[in-house]
Amino acid sequence: MPAGGLVVFLFVILSIGAAIALYAAIRDETRDPPTMSREEAERRARDEGRRYNEQRGRGTDRRPSGGGRDDEFGREADRTDDRGRSRDGDRDW
Repeated sequence: MPAGGLVVFLFVILSIGAAIALYAAIRDETRDPPTMSREEAERRARDEGRRYNEQRGRGTDRRPSGGGRDDEFGREADRTDDRGRSRDGDRDW
């Protein structure tokens, strides 16, 4: 039984040591955070977004013709399912 107590004691000591080490590491990382002006942050965000879209071959997020949901899902939209069946008459799917 004394061996079991020693294992529990070592586990508790190691757990406390790990928690203290993690706390110290986080404190050191957040001690002096970099700061920037709002204008600089907005410029960086725009630049990073532009680079992200260029790398993935994406254009702008804005649609040229208004682009509301009615364009894609309005009354005149194509009402077929993924198998090409009309959603107006057939209700077996």
